[in-house]
Amino acid sequence: MSSSSSLGKFILGTLVGGAVGAAIGMLLAPRSGAETRELIREELDNRYRESSDALREKSDLLKEKAAAFKDKMCDLSSELEETGRKTVSRLTDAVKKTSETPS
Repeated sequence: MSSSSSLGKFILGTLVGGAVGAAIGMLLAPRSGAETRELIREELDNRYRESSDALREKSDLLKEKAAAFKDKMCDLSSELEETGRKTVSRLTDAVKKTSETPS
């Protein structure tokens, strides 16, 4: 198991544990049920917005990297095509010279 995988599992466990602990704490707090439900709803809304924002940022970053990768692959493809054309041209010239040379 890689260390990044272990770290990811640890972080996920910490977040889940924190959320469960916070929910239990709110449920056991001396508030009315309506107040507690409203606090839970607000907290979930906040977490949802934070998660959405983080996901949007990662998505934008991934799109940027994909576009850069595409551009690089197009450049490499063009270079390869040009190299291929030059190679074919040299081979064609070499074959012509060979066929023109008297035996």
